Amino acid sequence: MTPARRQRTAGVVLLFGLVYLVFEFVSAAAWVDPPYDWARNYISDLGFADCATVDGDRLCSPLHPLMNAGFMVQGTVFTIGGVLVTRILFAEAAQRVLVASLLVVSGVGTFFVGVFHQSLALYDAGLNGLHVLAATLAIGPGNVGILLLGIFALALPAWRGYALGVIVIAVIGIVAAVALALGDPLGIGIGLVERVAVYPLNTFTIGTGVGLLVRGSLERRARARIAAES
Repeated sequence: MTPARRQRTAGVVLLFGLVYLVFEFVSAAAWVDPPYDWARNYISDLGFADCATVDGDRLCSPLHPLMNAGFMVQGTVFTIGGVLVTRILFAEAAQRVLVASLLVVSGVGTFFVGVFHQSLALYDAGLNGLHVLAATLAIGPGNVGILLLGIFALALPAWRGYALGVIVIAVIGIVAAVALALGDPLGIGIGLVERVAVYPLNTFTIGTGVGLLVRGSLERRARARIAAES
């Protein structure tokens, strides 16, 4: 695969990260008993497969299959797209392997958040820890992975602005992930804290996809202009 084609392929793959956000918002809109609380409810509550009261909260997500499909789509997109991006950016094998490994772990974790979605059956079987483990792998390694990607990319002059943006969102994600692990120490709502930890990964996915496609288009136009002038 040529570098230009790899860049275009990575851009298209990562742009499919929009699917996750669409599925999340549609699933939340369908939850009306009571209305879904973006600040209070976990994201995974949208994938809860039953209508029940759990730890004092009424969970009832009519479109839980859609939300769980969204997790699996995002996990697949993040895994494949992350590997492609590291191959585009880094010539040094050690950097490529380290960053790609973290992004793959995060992508696989996100995928299994959808597979081991919460349900009464999962609780009764004592397997809800699998869901928690998958979510932990999705959030932690993902934010650390994009932070390292940004730090390493600072050495590439053509990607410095992109690298700085990635570092900023990664730091936000890591700080929020620590707050999430501490159980919302600021009292702003556990669902909001979780979103601040997770959405940097979505921002990285979609933003990188858009950026790669725009960059590729500009490079093709530049090459065409040079060819026409010659």
